Amino acid sequence: MLPSLPLLRWFYFVSLGALGAIIPFLGARLEAAGLSGHQIGALMAMLPLGRLVSAPLWGWLADRYAMAGVLLRVGCAMAVAGELLLLHGEPAYAALGLFLFAAGRAPLGPLVDSVTLQALSVPGHDPREYGRVRLWGSVAFLGFAVVCGRAADLGFDPLVLGTALLLATTALAFRFPTRGTAGPAPILPALRALLQQPFLVPLLGLACLQALTLSVYDTFLSTHVRALGLPAMVTAAAVATGVACEVLVMRFGRPLLARMGAPRALLLAAMAGVPRWALTAWVTDPVALVAIQVLHGLAFGVFWIAGVQLMSERAPAQVSASSQSLFNASSYGVGALFGAILAGELRAGWGTAAIFEGMTVVSCGATACAAWLVWRERGAGVVAKAA
Repeated sequence: MLPSLPLLRWFYFVSLGALGAIIPFLGARLEAAGLSGHQIGALMAMLPLGRLVSAPLWGWLADRYAMAGVLLRVGCAMAVAGELLLLHGEPAYAALGLFLFAAGRAPLGPLVDSVTLQALSVPGHDPREYGRVRLWGSVAFLGFAVVCGRAADLGFDPLVLGTALLLATTALAFRFPTRGTAGPAPILPALRALLQQPFLVPLLGLACLQALTLSVYDTFLSTHVRALGLPAMVTAAAVATGVACEVLVMRFGRPLLARMGAPRALLLAAMAGVPRWALTAWVTDPVALVAIQVLHGLAFGVFWIAGVQLMSERAPAQVSASSQSLFNASSYGVGALFGAILAGELRAGWGTAAIFEGMTVVSCGATACAAWLVWRERGAGVVAKAA
C-alpha cells in the first residue's frame, strides 16, 4: 500500500522546512563561534560524507527488503540525535552531530522520491507531476528560511526551530507503511543492468558538479553576505527569491519536461550556473545580489526534477530506491563533499568572493557533462520527444 499524495506533500513540507531553518545559516553560525575557514570546511564536509557513506546502503535495504517505512523512521531519529549534538556547540560534538544528521537524512529524499514516483504511476496520474508534489518542500524551505533569517537578526537560534521540525518529520514517518508485502527481492541483476546504461556516467558526473556548486551556495552564501558587511536578512531574501523561482519551476515542470526532455533540461540547468556564480562573486549591492538568485529556479529546480525523472525512466523498477540513492549520493554526497573542501580552501586563501568564482569554473564542467549526456542520449536514440 502506497502513502497518499497529501501525506507525501506534508512530509516534503516538514522535512525540507527543517533544512530551510538550518542549512542557510549554518556557515555563519560556525564562523560566529570563532572557527576558521579550514575548520568550517572540515565540519561542512561531514554533511556530504554522511550522505555518501549511508545513502547506497539505505537504498539497497529499501529495494531488497521493501522496508522504506522502517528506514524513514530510523533515519529521522538519527537526524534528531545529530541536531541535538550540533546544538551543544563544541566542534567535536558538531562534527559528530553533522555526520549523524546527514546519515539519518540520507534516506529521506531518495526513498520518498521513489515512493512519490510510484504513487504517481497509478492510473489517473503522471510521474512528470513529481514536481507538483515536491514543490511543497521548496515552499517550506523558503518560508522557514525567511522566518529564521529575521529570527537570527533578533538573536534567536534557527536550529531550535529546525529541531522541532525534525521531530515533526519523525512523527510523519510513522504514517508510512512499515514495509511491503513481498519478500526479499533479487536486485543485483537490475543494478548490473542500470550500470550498463549509456546515460549513467554523464548524468552522475553532471549531478556531482552541479550539486557541488549548489551545496556551496547553501552553506557559504551566509558567510559571503557576512563578509560583505550585510545583514543576515539579505541571506534570507536571496534564499527566498531563489526558492520562489524553484517552486514555479516545479509547479510547471511537467510541460517543461514534456517539451524539452530531461537531458536537454539538464543542459539548461547546468548552463544557468555559469552567470549565476560569476555575478554572485562580483556583485556587492544587496538588491542585485538577491536578484541574481532567480537563476536558482533553473540551476536547482530544473536540475532536480529532470535528474529524478531521467533516473526513474531509465532505471529498472526493482532498483527504484537504489537508483535515486545513487543520484543523491553522487550529487549531495560526492559533489557536496568536494564542494565543502574546495570552498573551505578558497575561503581561507582568497576570501568568500573566490568561492563563487571557483563555482563558475565548476559550472563550466557541469555544462560539459550535460552536453555529453545529450549527445549520448541522442546517439542511443532515446532523447525524450515532446509529448
